[in-house]
Amino acid sequence: MKYIVTTPQSVASVNETMAQFIKESQLEYIPRRSSSLAKLAAEHGAEGIIVWETEGPILYVENEKLFFHPSMAKVRIAEYRKKGREDLLIKACQLNQEDSFLDCTLGMGADAIVAAYFSKTGKITGLEYQTAVAHVIGWGMKLYHGNMAWLNQAINRVEVINSDHKEFLRQQGDQSYDIVYFDPMFTKPIWRSQAISPLRKLANHDALNKDTIQEACRVARKRVVLKTLLEGVEIERLGFQKVLGSKHNPIAYGVIIVN
Repeated sequence: MKYIVTTPQSVASVNETMAQFIKESQLEYIPRRSSSLAKLAAEHGAEGIIVWETEGPILYVENEKLFFHPSMAKVRIAEYRKKGREDLLIKACQLNQEDSFLDCTLGMGADAIVAAYFSKTGKITGLEYQTAVAHVIGWGMKLYHGNMAWLNQAINRVEVINSDHKEFLRQQGDQSYDIVYFDPMFTKPIWRSQAISPLRKLANHDALNKDTIQEACRVARKRVVLKTLLEGVEIERLGFQKVLGSKHNPIAYGVIIVN
């Protein structure tokens, strides 16, 4: 898919931060000149347009928009801070304060942010293979400044890399991360979310294969963790042990303990 970058109609020039975004993403910049997004897309054969707003980049695809917001991560961490409610992902990972965490399927970044909150000093890496999504979410994280210091600190610790996880894993040394995590896009969504709808359209829907899991086991020092449907077959097919899930929650986590 082709993506272009432009400014809001009220902005006529590129600022320094936007220039850095364009250089890093290597996406084509097209001056807005009061044109509508539909007109720009048609003129330049673009299937998606990233508009550089003050609060961060917003990706428009098929009349929907994608931008970074820490909503689910914020809710999950707040539940722990206020009520002491244990996060199921953290429980499945047995994540310690110094553990490193590789999220092979970053998406909106909620899981990586939650991991960054609980791992105070470990390296937190999120992989997103879709170029436009990787840069919109990555730069959205960089530019996010809320009124909760604990949330800002967790977001700022996530390093977003535009990479296919299969290739990235092959390039890593043995036991490079404590935890390697997968949250592949479900074929059938279990809830409707306007925020994630454009992400679903752009995401890689290929099923994980056993070779990828084998590479993940080589890269992980402690655990490989998979998020999937409770009634699905992926946990057994890929050699995971189901450790978390309940009849009240359609989600389950599978774990492979490597050490």
